[in-house]
Amino acid sequence: MEAFLKTLSVLYVEDEDMVREEVSRFLRRRFARVDEAKNGAEGLELFEKNVYDIVITDIKMPVMDGLSMAERIRNLRDGMPIVIVTAFTDTDYFIKAIELGVDGYVKKPIDTEQLIAQTLKATYSRFQDVQLAKAKNATIKALTQIVGALSRAIEQRDPYTNGHQHRVSIFAESIGRLMGLSDEQFTSVRLSALIHDIGKLSVPVELLVMPRPLTELEYSLIKTHPVNGSDIITGIEFPWPIDETIRQHHERYDGSGYPNGLQGEEIRIEARIIAVADVVEAMSSHRPYRPSLGLDKALEEITRNRGILYDPAVVDVAVKLIREKGEKIFEEAAFTSRSSGR
Repeated sequence: MEAFLKTLSVLYVEDEDMVREEVSRFLRRRFARVDEAKNGAEGLELFEKNVYDIVITDIKMPVMDGLSMAERIRNLRDGMPIVIVTAFTDTDYFIKAIELGVDGYVKKPIDTEQLIAQTLKATYSRFQDVQLAKAKNATIKALTQIVGALSRAIEQRDPYTNGHQHRVSIFAESIGRLMGLSDEQFTSVRLSALIHDIGKLSVPVELLVMPRPLTELEYSLIKTHPVNGSDIITGIEFPWPIDETIRQHHERYDGSGYPNGLQGEEIRIEARIIAVADVVEAMSSHRPYRPSLGLDKALEEITRNRGILYDPAVVDVAVKLIREKGEKIFEEAAFTSRSSGR
């Protein structure tokens, strides 16, 4: 709890100089930041200019009393934690404080332990949020590291496709950002793209680097990789639908894709984005059996098949990015890829 208090910024409003100075010294030893004001008007001015986690205020003060200030603050930021500190015991003030929904009340002379207790009580929900956020961030970091390790394992196996997944992920991120994906969807598309070809671990490497077009039988083996990839990570409890996205990244908008012939919005948005990013990276990179076809051909492919193979909304954003940035759509990658997966 002490560590939590050290993260908080406090606005302390008190008109009595000696009390304000003494309490401020006490608060500064425990909080990250403490700003002082001599009355409600000064306090309100500070609040409008700065960000605080809690307001601690006296009630009866000149110019503007604490409850009038508290009311104005609540209008500016609903739910702002406010603790009242005062020797004033008029019933009308108590009633108004209750109506305002102040979070704590401490009588003068101030009991510092009670002040800290009321402060913690008022900010406890924030404390819980901070702890949950820390736990969530730690989990996301660990899972992201797992995804990164899996991605490196895939690409070290096949030097020709080295960097492909990373480049697809970079482009897919850019598309998702412009499409206004939620934070969860954005993370999902980024991580799914990084390991979308993980199922190729079950495909003989000779097929992946074959310097000629594949036979029908060979291609049928390649086409198992979305399902195999989904199966590989199904046991990992990701908070994002990565297994579904991997399974669907070769589905096509008109239902002609594989493995399940899904169409339109039956396909996850993450998979629809990766499908476009994947084909653009594939066509603009060298492959074992042909040189790069270039971004112009990739642009022609997704434009011609807009609304047929590829989600039209995704294509529109991808086209905009390609025309604006060219090869720079991949430049955030840690290294340059030369090839694309089948």
